[in-house]
Order: sequence, then structure tokens, then C-alpha cells
Amino acid sequence: MKDINEHTIRELTLKFINQSGKQQLYAERTILQKWPEFIGELCAGQTECVAINRGVLKVKVKNAALRFELIGRKTMIIEKINADYSIPVVKDILFF
Repeated sequence: MKDINEHTIRELTLKFINQSGKQQLYAERTILQKWPEFIGELCAGQTECVAINRGVLKVKVKNAALRFELIGRKTMIIEKINADYSIPVVKDILFF
């Protein structure tokens, strides 16, 4: 039986993030970690999320053909990423 004052670490962490106004920063960091979930394991193996700054996600792509394909699907990828968050986190993606 769970006591009223018992909370998981995740619950407490999310509460702190929301109260401190750091939702954007938290979302940006989790996007870097969850990149394979957004584009799939196969594509993730050929890419590397370098950074996210002011809503621009920077992704290094090892294969030129894959880079071209990802550029064509950029809008879809941005929508898929932002669907996981209550605020729009990614505004643009820079594939290089």
C-alpha cells in the first residue's frame, strides 16, 4: 500500500522541472537520448545528434543519400518529436 507521502524519483523530478520552469531544457536533453526512437534504429546508426540549441537540432549524417532522405522528411520528423512534448521543442533540424 502506497503512503500519501510516497513518491517515485521520476514523479519528484518532473515536479521539480515543472516548478523551476526548465521544461524546455529537459525536453531538449531527452530528445538527444531518444533520437533512435524518432527515426528508427537503422537510421540512428548512421546519424549522430550533436546538439540542440534554441530549437535547432543539429544532426551529423554519415551517408549523403540518407542525408537527402532525412531533409525531405524533416517536417514529419519535427512533428513526431514535438508530439511527445506539451511545448514545441524543435523548430528546425540541421542535417550536415
